[in-house]
Amino acid sequence: MAALKAIVLGAGYRGRAYSDYAAAHPDQLEIVGVADPLQADTIPAPRKWTDWRDCLAERPEADIVMITMPDDLHHEPALIALEAGYHLLLEKPISPTEAECREVIAKAQEKGKLVLVGHVLRYTRYFAHIKAIIDSGEIGDVVTINHQESAGFWKIAHAYVRGIFANSEKASPIILAKCSHDFDLFAWWLGCRCRRVSSFGSIKLFRPENAPAGATERCIDCPESIRRHCLWDAHKMYLDFDELRYLFADSSFGAMHKLIRDSPYGRCVYHCDNDVPDHQTVIMEFDGGATVTHTMTGFTGRNVRTTRISGTRGEIIGDGDVLDVRRFDGGDLETGVPPAFCIKNSSRHGGGDFNLVAEMLRILRRNDPDEINRVTAEALESHVIAFAAERSRLAGGQVVEID
Repeated sequence: MAALKAIVLGAGYRGRAYSDYAAAHPDQLEIVGVADPLQADTIPAPRKWTDWRDCLAERPEADIVMITMPDDLHHEPALIALEAGYHLLLEKPISPTEAECREVIAKAQEKGKLVLVGHVLRYTRYFAHIKAIIDSGEIGDVVTINHQESAGFWKIAHAYVRGIFANSEKASPIILAKCSHDFDLFAWWLGCRCRRVSSFGSIKLFRPENAPAGATERCIDCPESIRRHCLWDAHKMYLDFDELRYLFADSSFGAMHKLIRDSPYGRCVYHCDNDVPDHQTVIMEFDGGATVTHTMTGFTGRNVRTTRISGTRGEIIGDGDVLDVRRFDGGDLETGVPPAFCIKNSSRHGGGDFNLVAEMLRILRRNDPDEINRVTAEALESHVIAFAAERSRLAGGQVVEID
């Protein structure tokens, strides 16, 4: 069977992550074109464009368009690509606004096309194992889920204080940009709709009034006496720390020095234009009465998700790496990892990046209209929860009913 063909709009970190699947499995996927104004050459492909509009206007021969551009550049190309007959692998979120998200999904259903959103966590061994245990009935019916996304002190500063997700007028709300993965997991695990949401959150630390006396607007200009004790110093984050450099196509020390000197990533975390919360908690009620509490916080030393699921006959406790499953009757657990996720791969998110692409190829080759419609519709659920949570937070925690 011939490899399916894809076009990539946006050659940043996520575009490169999905495109790596084609390099690893050329018999299954071929990247035939890349559009990016600055770094299209970082993804091997026979055709390159600097503007995604020029790419789609030419209607290149392909099955899939991968949209991995900034959030505010998802809606328009998604509609154009669907109208032109392409399927979409769309990096989350679908769009920064609920109306635009609904419009994209409606257009896909009208055209009978697949929209697979980059909810990579459900395609990992760890989170898929949780789903298998719940579906097996071994812990009974789920009553409560308590879940925390520990974003990591370095990641919150990079993306949500200094970076492109820091300002709500320019990007999606943090509860959507960071936590749509988690809301997707809850809806998938429970297999039903979220009906009511309440949420609280704010900026605890990253405000001008919390800056140390004498701190300047850029780290490079800050006195050594202040930088030495600052957790958020850009030199420490981009030169001494490995956790962020993988995000950049050029991660050399020379490039990182230039980043600190010239880019927004060199700004003092107390003197940025950020307005999104650095911590937020969401309480949800699902059909059937199950309740879920989700906390996102940037003040952690590890970037990990921890989970406690309480069922009527047992519980699941996960630390992000290992699951501790206990049946109240003391019986042995019989549910293993789903076979589709037993093959290890080298991609990030615990192998979820490659497994997501593989799942899209499987769905398209099977070409079942009902499955395509169902998967496309499911992509919207996590976004609806996130938008409801943000409305609640802005209303001081008011309960928001989800239509």
